[in-house]
Amino acid sequence: MKMMRLERNTIGITFAAGLSVAMLANGCGRRTAQAAPKPPAVPVTSVDSEKMDVPDLRRYPGNTEAIQQVTLEARVEGFLMKRLFEEGTSVTAGETLFVIEQPPYEANVLEAQGQLRSAEAAFDFARSEFTRNEPLVSSGAISAQDFDRYRSNLASAAAQMQVAEAELINARINLGYTEVAAPFDGRIGRRLVDVGNLVGPGINENLAVLVDLDPMRVVFQPAGAELPDYLAVWPSTKVGVKVTVQGIRRTMTFEGDVDLVDNEAAVDSSTFIARASFPNTDLELVPGLFAEIEVDLGTMKDQVVVPVEAIQSEPQQAYVWTVKDEKLARVNVTLGPQWKELRVVTGLEPGIPVVVEGNPYMLKTDVPVRSKTLSLDAWRKEVAGKHAAKSSKTKGGRHPAQTHAAKHGVEPSAATGHENSSK
Repeated sequence: MKMMRLERNTIGITFAAGLSVAMLANGCGRRTAQAAPKPPAVPVTSVDSEKMDVPDLRRYPGNTEAIQQVTLEARVEGFLMKRLFEEGTSVTAGETLFVIEQPPYEANVLEAQGQLRSAEAAFDFARSEFTRNEPLVSSGAISAQDFDRYRSNLASAAAQMQVAEAELINARINLGYTEVAAPFDGRIGRRLVDVGNLVGPGINENLAVLVDLDPMRVVFQPAGAELPDYLAVWPSTKVGVKVTVQGIRRTMTFEGDVDLVDNEAAVDSSTFIARASFPNTDLELVPGLFAEIEVDLGTMKDQVVVPVEAIQSEPQQAYVWTVKDEKLARVNVTLGPQWKELRVVTGLEPGIPVVVEGNPYMLKTDVPVRSKTLSLDAWRKEVAGKHAAKSSKTKGGRHPAQTHAAKHGVEPSAATGHENSSK
């Protein structure tokens, strides 16, 4: 009996000990499941922001514009008799371009000349009568009333002569309008009216368009907030511009100077009109072309700059990701001018690393990172090296057969027909 009680006690102790071990094991399992794994550090490349002097270069889209442009109009009515130019060619100031029928206006000149002669004759007669009768007033041979009539006739004749002179001048002016001449040197466009058509005010009055192509202007619209920057340097100093027009075969670049900063900003767009002029000696440009304008406003002192790749943007805010204590932090910035691969920013202290490379989906506030941090100079050299390697690869390239061979796993020597030197 004692032996049986001893076995039962042993079994009970063993079961209790096993139960305790099981419960301890289950508790440890729960604690292990509740402990979240530490997220891996995100690899990024960052570049130290720096303070430096940078050129204040502003870039805008714009359109070319002629310094002088005029629509040649018919100022008198008549049939168009002649066109004396080739469309699209250069003409000189004073050169006759169109001739409107002249006989009616020549007749008006002759008529006005006749009326003037008649008025001059009447004036001479009135003057002679006045002169002849003037001494007779004092002797009483004629009455004062009769002499007043001679005086009145003389004044009336003088007035009629002036009217006739004015009519002759007007007739000659209208005759001159029958020849439409170029007001300045320029290039004439296509004709708008053919010879034989009736032209005149309100009737086919626009004949052609003449533009002066050298020098040329370009018009652009900076933001209204930039107006103080422009007025700080212009017109007291010369503000240079570079105008780029992209052609199909080549890119054309011209240099000039700002010649206008408008005195008001548009209410609807909060922009102001600015304009620059530049030489167009070879007449390569015409009005209305799209152009890219780079304006040099001088040098900006002690500006914080970051690589362009570091700039992130939302509809209303630009920002950069910075690295602090091996974690990401977002810093909102205000963007300034761009110079080459750098952008001026405000709202960021110099010396703070900003992320330029990294998985964009992993960049979030307080995310741990493993940063490869470069100085600005080191990063610029690295970027320049990549561009040089890419350019060299593009220029050098591969032989087409080599490209095909590499694609299909064939030895280049076999693909190009050259013997392998290792054989």
